[in-house]
Amino acid sequence: MLQNGRRKEQRMVVEQLGIQREPVKTSIQESGTFLPQHIPEERYRMQSKPLGICLIIDCIGNDKDLLQDTFTSLGFEVQYFRYLSVDGIIQILHQVACMPQHQNYDSFVCVLVSRGGSQSVFGVDQTRSGCPLDQIRRMFMGDLCPSLLGKPKLFFIQIYVVSEDQQEVSSLLEVDGAGMNIVESKVRQPGPCMVHREADFLWSLCRADVALLEQSPCSPSVYLQCLSQKLQQERKRPLLDLHIELHSKVYDWNSRVSAKEKYSVWLQHTLRKKLILSCK
Repeated sequence: MLQNGRRKEQRMVVEQLGIQREPVKTSIQESGTFLPQHIPEERYRMQSKPLGICLIIDCIGNDKDLLQDTFTSLGFEVQYFRYLSVDGIIQILHQVACMPQHQNYDSFVCVLVSRGGSQSVFGVDQTRSGCPLDQIRRMFMGDLCPSLLGKPKLFFIQIYVVSEDQQEVSSLLEVDGAGMNIVESKVRQPGPCMVHREADFLWSLCRADVALLEQSPCSPSVYLQCLSQKLQQERKRPLLDLHIELHSKVYDWNSRVSAKEKYSVWLQHTLRKKLILSCK
């Protein structure tokens, strides 16, 4: 009897321990900050007023009103600069990347419109020295721009491509070489961080032949027109879904025009959550 009773008592203890070990099923909302750090939230927070800075650097000048109206209506503080040199572009980007206001905002947008190479922008400069797009993106990575760490950083870039020559290639290697690495090594402060410095980027790059501007100097960008229309009319839908439909519109345009009038859209992103550009 004692042995049977002891077995019964042992079973009760095991059952109690089993109940304690069993994970409690809770929703994401209920568990909150107790979730493991590697599990992202479902959706980026987009509630600050303004939602963030929208920096527009326009070295062509055909889409000014459309771009300003679009991002102002979305709730961004628009800062618009027109007809900058390469040095001017780099200076403005650096100043904006260092703005302390980012810590109070939920996102950042950069729209860049310029002549350029396939991976660089020329601004209004006549020379083909250019600023590499990779250098622009690095300015806003988490180690160099910690106030935007973990927040969506959206880049919409329209480049009217000028034929590249050997002089441009050489200058790009020089600008994007050791000099940038030296800057990064001085600024970067390694430390515990759960978000990778390259996370939370959306990089939408559209290329068109510079012949478009030569044929119609005042014509707006089809890519930027489609983008603005989507953002204004369907802002409550996920941005990636809108971008897929933007691709379709651009491809439809391409099917009806000559080779010199076609647009090529390339999307790269490291978003970790659903992004909807609406604070409501």
